Amino acid sequence: MTAVQKPATAAPGHHKLSAACEAAILAERAVYPHPRTALLPALKLAQAEIGWLPPPIVARVADLIGVSHPQAQELTTFYSMLHTKPHGERLVQVCAQVPCGYMGGDRLLAQLEQKLGVKAGDTTANTTADGKVTLERTVECMGACHRAPMCRIGDNYVENVRTEADVDALVSALRQGQVPTTPGTLNHDFHPQADSQPQATFQPQGTAPTKPATAYEPVLLPRQPRTTQCSLAEYRAAGGYLALQQALTTMQPDQVTDVVKQSNLRGRGGAAFSTGMKWGFVPKGPGAKYLVVNADESEPGTFKDRELMEVESHMLIEGMAIASFAIGCTEAFLYLRGEYVEAGVRMRAAIAEAKAQGLLGKGMLGTKVELEIHVFLGAGAYICGEETALLESLEGKRPMPRSRPPFPAIAGLYGRPTVVNNVETIVNVPHIVRRGAEWFKALGPNQKSAGPKIYCLAGAVNRPGNYELPLGSVTFRELIEQFGGGVSGGRKIKGVLPAGISAPIVPADKLDAKLDYEGVQAAGSMLGSASLIVVPDDVDIVRAATRMLEFFRHESCGKCTPCREGVAWLHKIMLRIEAGSGQAADLDLLLSLSSRISGKVLCALGDFATSPVTATIQHFKSEFLAALRDGRGAADDWSRRQ
Repeated sequence: MTAVQKPATAAPGHHKLSAACEAAILAERAVYPHPRTALLPALKLAQAEIGWLPPPIVARVADLIGVSHPQAQELTTFYSMLHTKPHGERLVQVCAQVPCGYMGGDRLLAQLEQKLGVKAGDTTANTTADGKVTLERTVECMGACHRAPMCRIGDNYVENVRTEADVDALVSALRQGQVPTTPGTLNHDFHPQADSQPQATFQPQGTAPTKPATAYEPVLLPRQPRTTQCSLAEYRAAGGYLALQQALTTMQPDQVTDVVKQSNLRGRGGAAFSTGMKWGFVPKGPGAKYLVVNADESEPGTFKDRELMEVESHMLIEGMAIASFAIGCTEAFLYLRGEYVEAGVRMRAAIAEAKAQGLLGKGMLGTKVELEIHVFLGAGAYICGEETALLESLEGKRPMPRSRPPFPAIAGLYGRPTVVNNVETIVNVPHIVRRGAEWFKALGPNQKSAGPKIYCLAGAVNRPGNYELPLGSVTFRELIEQFGGGVSGGRKIKGVLPAGISAPIVPADKLDAKLDYEGVQAAGSMLGSASLIVVPDDVDIVRAATRMLEFFRHESCGKCTPCREGVAWLHKIMLRIEAGSGQAADLDLLLSLSSRISGKVLCALGDFATSPVTATIQHFKSEFLAALRDGRGAADDWSRRQ
C-alpha cells in the first residue's frame, strides 16, 4: 500500500484530499488486477491524511477508484478500523476479550480511565479535554493474547502492561504526545509520518521466562525466542529457497501437488482439509488462477501467524511461490488482518529482498516461471477469516460469506479458480518438498494427523507463547505443565478453550487428551487452529461466556438472520443472567436459541457462537444456577474471590 504524508495539523472541517494523497490512491488503483480491490486501501490512505472518513472524503475516494458512492460508504460502516467520526490525536484501544480481559485487560482499562479522566464506554466522554487521547474498550482480539494485558495505540502495540508503574509510564508518554513502544519489537507505524513523531520506550515488567528446551528440533519456528526478522541472507544460508529451486527445475506442478497430498498435510487454519487435495481441485488449462494466503488471524487466543510473518517471512514467501507453481498461479495475495501492520511491513520488505535476488517476479531462478505477491491489509473484521468473505473483501466489497457451490477452487477471486490456504499451512510446504512426504509423516505418532504443529498457549499460564511440536505428541496437560510452566498463581484449571473461543471448552477432567484432531474431538471439542486458552478455576465462567458472546455479536456480518438476530439475543440473555435478573427458564431458552442458529447459516460463525452457551452450561451448570440466583457483581470483576 502506498503511503502519504499526513498534514501536521488538519483545519476543522478540512474535507479535501491533498494532491499527494490522490496520487497515492491512483497508484494503489493501478496495482491490482481489478481497480475495486484498491477501495479499502484507498479509504485507509484517506483516513491517514484526514484522521477520519467524512462523507465528502468517502465520495472522493469512490470517484478516484471508479465505484459508486454507496459502494464506498458501505465499507466505512462495516470495518472497525475505519472511522466515521473524529477522535483524539492518539486512539488507545484496550483488549478486553477472553483471555486478555481476565489477564488484566479490564484492570488496565479501569486504570487508564482513572488516570486519563475519561470513560471508554461513553462516546461523549472518551477523549481527554485537550483532545490528545481517545480511549476505547475493544472486544476484538489483537493477536497479542500471550502478552496480556495490552493495548493498541494507532498502529503500535504496547504489551505486557502489568504493573501500575507500567500504566503510569504509558499515561506519561501519552500526555507528552509520544507513541510508546515495547522493546524487542518493530512497532512500525503504518505511514512514514510516524518517523517524525516523538516516541518513548516503554519497559514492560514481569516478562515470561525462557521456554524450556526440548529434544524436538523446530521446523517452522527454528529461531525462537527471537522477535527480529530473519534476513534473506540468513534464510538462504540455512537452506532457504532450495525447495523452490528444486520444484521449479526438477518437478512438474502435478508432482508438487502429489508430494503435498502424500504428506497428509492438513490445513492448519482450523478446517484440517487435505492441502494437496484442495490444490488438486483447481482446473487445468489457461486463464488466471490465484493463491490467497489467509493471514486474517482474528480468533481470540491465536497469534502463531503473526510470529511466522514477523520472523520467518521468507519461509512464507517460499511456500507461496511453490504453491503458486503447483496450481499455475502468477499472482498471489497475502491477506493480513488490519492490526498486523508490523507483519505487513516486514513481509513487504522480504518480498522486495526476494525480487531483487530473482526469487520472485519474472524469470524466477532463471526459469520461465513468474510470480507477483500482493500484501493486502484488512481493516478489522473477524468474518474475513472465512475464506469466501475474505475473497469478497479482496474484491472491494462488503465481506460476507458466499453461498457454495461453486467453491473457490472453481470460482474464487474475481470469479477465477482460487486456492485459499492458511499461513501455517503454507510454511510447511518448502520442508515437504525438500525433505519428502515420508519425513513429514514420521513427525508425530499419527500419520493421519502428521507434521509439525504450532500450539498457541495463552491465558493463566506462566510461560504463554507459541510452541512448535509434532502434532499429537503431547496432551493438554503436558503442554500446559511441561511447556507452559503450569498455571500462574498456583491455581487450578477450570477448563481449556482449544481453538480460541470458537470451540467447546474442555473441562479439567479431560486434559489428558492428545492434542491432535482426533484426540480433541474425542474430548468433545475441536483442535481448530490449536489456540489454547487456559481458564483458571477462579474465573467466573458466566462472565467469560458473556464476553465471548459479545465478541460474536460484534463480529457477525449480519447476512444470515439466525446469526444476526440469534447471537444478539444469546448475548442479551447472558447479560440478564450476569446481572442477576435471569429467570429459571433462561437456560432452556439459551439452548433452544442455540439449536436454531447452529447449522442454519452460511458460515461457521453461527456455529462457533453457540459453544460458549452449550458447552459452558453442559460442564458448569452450577455456576449458571448461582448466577440466576444472585448475579455476578461488578462488570470488571472476573472472579467472585478477588
